[in-house]
Amino acid sequence: MQPNLLSDLPAPLKEAKWIWPQRVHWDLQNCYAQFRKEFELPKVPKKAPLFITADQSYQLYINGHYVCRGPARGFQSHWPYDEVDVAAYLQAGSNQIAIRAHNPGFSNFQYLHQGYAGLLVAAKWGKTSLQSDSSWRCRRQTGLKRDMVPTSLQLFPQESIDLRIEDPDWMRAGYNDSLWNDLVCELAVGCLPWYGLESRGIPMLKEATQDIGKVIGEARGNCAPDYLTTRNLSVTRHEEGLEHKPSQVSEASTIRFQKTGKAKWRSVLIDLGKIHVGSTLLEIEGAQAGEIIEAAYYETVDPDTLCPHYDTDAHCRMAFSNRLICRTGSNSHEFYHPYGFRYMILTVRDTRGPITVHHRLRSTLYPIEQKGSFNSSDKALNAIWETCAWTEQVCSLDAYVDTPHREQAQWWGDARVQAWNTFHLSGDSRLFKRGIDQIASQTTLDGVTYGHAPTTAHGCVLPDFTLIWMLTLWDYYWQTGSLDAFKEHQETIVNALAYFESQLDKETGLLRYDHRFWLFLDWTGLHKHGCSSVYNLWYLHALDRLSQMYSLIGDSESETACIRKAKRLRRSLRRLINSEGLMQGGYAEDGALAEESSVHAQTLAILTGLAPKQTKTMLEQRLLPYVRGELKTDITPSAYWVTYVYTVLSEHGYGEEVLDDIRTRWTPMVEYGTTWENFDPVKGHESFSHAWSAHPLFHFMQILGGIRQTAPEWAEVVIESTYKGDHADTTIPSPRGMIRHQWQRKGDRIEGKISVPSKVQATLILPGQAPQAITRQARYQFKLS
Repeated sequence: MQPNLLSDLPAPLKEAKWIWPQRVHWDLQNCYAQFRKEFELPKVPKKAPLFITADQSYQLYINGHYVCRGPARGFQSHWPYDEVDVAAYLQAGSNQIAIRAHNPGFSNFQYLHQGYAGLLVAAKWGKTSLQSDSSWRCRRQTGLKRDMVPTSLQLFPQESIDLRIEDPDWMRAGYNDSLWNDLVCELAVGCLPWYGLESRGIPMLKEATQDIGKVIGEARGNCAPDYLTTRNLSVTRHEEGLEHKPSQVSEASTIRFQKTGKAKWRSVLIDLGKIHVGSTLLEIEGAQAGEIIEAAYYETVDPDTLCPHYDTDAHCRMAFSNRLICRTGSNSHEFYHPYGFRYMILTVRDTRGPITVHHRLRSTLYPIEQKGSFNSSDKALNAIWETCAWTEQVCSLDAYVDTPHREQAQWWGDARVQAWNTFHLSGDSRLFKRGIDQIASQTTLDGVTYGHAPTTAHGCVLPDFTLIWMLTLWDYYWQTGSLDAFKEHQETIVNALAYFESQLDKETGLLRYDHRFWLFLDWTGLHKHGCSSVYNLWYLHALDRLSQMYSLIGDSESETACIRKAKRLRRSLRRLINSEGLMQGGYAEDGALAEESSVHAQTLAILTGLAPKQTKTMLEQRLLPYVRGELKTDITPSAYWVTYVYTVLSEHGYGEEVLDDIRTRWTPMVEYGTTWENFDPVKGHESFSHAWSAHPLFHFMQILGGIRQTAPEWAEVVIESTYKGDHADTTIPSPRGMIRHQWQRKGDRIEGKISVPSKVQATLILPGQAPQAITRQARYQFKLS
């Protein structure tokens, strides 16, 4: 997505100024700022578009009501702004806008800090204009402990706020902001680092407050020596002991705590039932000033001890906790950053009498409109499908994220799988397109894309994810029929291809391992050093797709170049097929043959059509034994990578074997409520909410539902089901309309019903029968052999 020139911006934005209290580039470490502006409105318009953004983020209130948060993650060179219709929050006469903004002062796995912070707001409703400028009241929040540790290696700092200093009513009408005397620093639109602006390109996040969860445990104890001064609330709470005893109280939205006394604490353990994503809202009654309320968030809990799994030395240094210090009387506060969690420890400290805490969650999710559906006679598969659908939802925020818990990073290998799920759930391609653009916006000087973006993770440059990024250009075209993404990113493609050509080994003709970067491939012991066959098969697959897209846009020179590279690479790869007909691992750095014949290599060899005569051998000696549990090897596909295995097997008629394997491997995930990072994640370290393993969602719809896309934009589909069980009912929202296939078993016969849009050509394939063309609606039946 290209930045807007000033002439292309909405007119109100051109007059606004970037503002921040004191200095936009001074003392920004974990900096929170508040802004207020009063304005008169003769009458409320039917629509009232407000343009707003902040670097790094904002929460918007109008007339005391929470409106939204934003913007979407982005790059300062083309920073995203939001357009929000705020008519529902306005009133005739006096109005007041209030904004809380945050800048971390450092980069992380979703934000690149450029040394500046700012807020930009603009609107014009009839004769009423509203622009951020030096007339606004603003201040830096001083009641926050700014040296708190990040909540993880990848995210923002813990929040510790003292409401004795910070008035919780700061956003309400009538609040006296006359003491806000910070100098407002202002910069013009178009200044650096915000050279350009772009609309966010995706919908605003879906936010809703809800009472959620139940109390499952309670505990009490003495505070750790450093509890008042700690920079890491999670570690301090861990040192005090996280075990809980079963609770007699189940109500989680309103909890009454008895007196703790000085330097003592009480806590409850709350189970939300499954992973949710959002920010915590607390309302406290009965405070006498100085009481401490803390919320700590976890993914898993030991069922016997009711102790959350937490390791202070975990690689990601997870420390998801926030603190509020009470003023006298009633207190209310919403913690700023949304996190994904299933369990929460709510702790109170230093209470001098009973205190009541009301707890709610403001969920923060991408608005997936679930149009697709799947239901079958197999309850286990239905439950897996629903688990996958929920995982897809909680991993869809302002970007496809790997997990809402420890990282919230837009890993592009994960995103490819998440997009396939979304296409089957809602048909929405906007989040995918925005991600494609963002990955293209951050590359090394060599031309390699980062594994996720925007990011400061220079150790997460994955050349194989660059190849997957190229493949997602095809995926976007295949889903939408549009080659816009491919056309827009020619420079990134050309630079990346030049990098891969520079990495070819003269002796073998294959890509070699580049020790400067992380060759991921999969979480398993695949051969990577030297020349990896799996790495090179991804390159071949990307070249094939690129040549097809170049052909479609009429660039014959680039098409020919890709075909020539692919042909040369095919010759080199075929030398790695052994006498048994299996693809071997590649060559070691010393030139020795890596003789492993992994499931991965066979899968990609079949996917690329490398050796059609050996396909049967690869299926029967590697892929099928793997899903049947018969293959004895330590090099096995992860919960993420196995989606490619399932795709190849189901396309070759082994859908029933795929269903059986998914039932075995995914059933343990159902009880938890979301799919996992791998089949046996380490609790307290690895993720239990990972959408890269939510792919059974679309596999079920293709295998039991039988609906498989065979042309761009779903112009053509094949309907060929695996008739396992008594019935199945599947609906997929294609760009051309809803496609539905229902079938049921009646005695020794199968009866089915198909509905397709008029612009979709459908072909029905039944066992032992010639293919049939389907238009609009059709019924069929056949006798089982």
